[in-house]
Amino acid sequence: MYIQIDELLTAFSRKIIVQLSNDEPAATEPNLKVLETAVKVANERIDAALRSRYTLPLAEVPTLINQHALTLARYWLYARRPETKMPDTVEKTYQQAVKELEQIANGKLHLGIAEATAADDVLPDN
Repeated sequence: MYIQIDELLTAFSRKIIVQLSNDEPAATEPNLKVLETAVKVANERIDAALRSRYTLPLAEVPTLINQHALTLARYWLYARRPETKMPDTVEKTYQQAVKELEQIANGKLHLGIAEATAADDVLPDN
């Protein structure tokens, strides 16, 4: 996993996270099921970009990947509220994250960790 729910609550305004995740207008707590989905979507999107280049799960999560996961989760939370205008910052950081994940998948941006090799795909003899 590249992020956890508590990282979302730390990285972004708790008030905004509550408003984006909880469908009750008077809610004071985030909906943890919705946040779990946001985290899952972000993590799976990053796995899709990294899978062809790196052995998953990563032994250590680079800061860049952690930040992109937070960005993707936040974007997903905003996107589930189509009646709310997407803030420019959220849109721009999302587009940058997607671009960089594509660059990683295409080998144009490297994470500074060992890439998977063909030998990684071979099952050990038992």
